[in-house]
Amino acid sequence: MSRPRPSTFLALLVGAVLLAGCGESPDASPEPPTQPEATSPALLLDSARPQTTSLMGETLYAQVDTAGEIAAADSARAANPDDLDLLIEAGRVRRNHWRYREAMEIYTQAMEQAPEDWRPPRFRGHRYISLRDFDAAVADLERARDLAPLNWDVSYHLGLAYFLAGRFEDAADEYLRCLAMAGDEAAQAAEAEDFRSCSENADDPESRVAMTEWAVRALGRAGRADAAQTLLSELATDLPVEVNRAYYDALLWKKGVLDESELLAEDAPYRLETVGYGIANQRVVQGDTAAALELLDRLVQDPWWPGFGRIAAEVDRARLGG
Repeated sequence: MSRPRPSTFLALLVGAVLLAGCGESPDASPEPPTQPEATSPALLLDSARPQTTSLMGETLYAQVDTAGEIAAADSARAANPDDLDLLIEAGRVRRNHWRYREAMEIYTQAMEQAPEDWRPPRFRGHRYISLRDFDAAVADLERARDLAPLNWDVSYHLGLAYFLAGRFEDAADEYLRCLAMAGDEAAQAAEAEDFRSCSENADDPESRVAMTEWAVRALGRAGRADAAQTLLSELATDLPVEVNRAYYDALLWKKGVLDESELLAEDAPYRLETVGYGIANQRVVQGDTAAALELLDRLVQDPWWPGFGRIAAEVDRARLGG
């Protein structure tokens, strides 16, 4: 499948960086919802660059760019100031180091330069999620959906923004909209339009389980248990899933194939935030607030603060109080 690419130099530079987690991919293509490894690299935070405040009142900082990636990206951009791909790449390199506010300024420039391109509002909307501004994220991602309605990554992040904003019906409907295009001819044709389309839910288990797990979460919170059960019943138990194993195992737990202890085991092949939030969300759905709070209190302390599971945990922890 063809996807937008920056210059060869920038592609190699960014591809060399191993960015673990928080829904990101280190390459220049649209970001799959990959999850962090069980052991994340040590964080070297930049105390001079606060980004936002968590919903728990914690100041959240960028990471230090020890390899000089940002300077290299800016140099490439300076040599070709009219190149939209390099402008976008300068923002994406900053995301590697959680310098989201700078990245958003760049995406704003890109939106002004190319108002019909779906990428700048998609990326800026994602960054609004990282900074806990969910209504702004929804606005950007709805704009991106208007520009690219068949785009998997737009739908995935828009559904997440709806979910975090408490718009569970909208989140569920958005995920189901994309999932329903698994065999759609128009969505399949869109694969040639330089993005991953919703048709990938048919043939790519990694994409399908990530979107299905968030759909089940949203359906549960929207009180649509039957629809959630339908998705679970249709899910095969032998899919070749590696990158998004945390999402898949959370679904298998809901199907009754795995025990909760297996998901929360210390030697599980993923960090706690993804499966942990899946379990905490299910406890909220079932009305077990005390058990949900017990797990949420652990999740909101995860140092990988841009992770979707941690952000969602903050939101629920703030809503539930206690």
